[in-house]
Amino acid sequence: MPALQPGTQAPEFALASHLDKPYALASFKGSKTVVTFLPFAFTGG
Repeated sequence: MPALQPGTQAPEFALASHLDKPYALASFKGSKTVVTFLPFAFTGG
């Protein structure tokens, strides 16, 4: 998948958290949301 450009609508996705509670992008609908992805420490990414 190509990188998204600023202002582009993100595709729907859900992620697990350390609290065993999934977070879905849809749960933030209607509010301004910033989504960032950081490489995991020591993975070389």
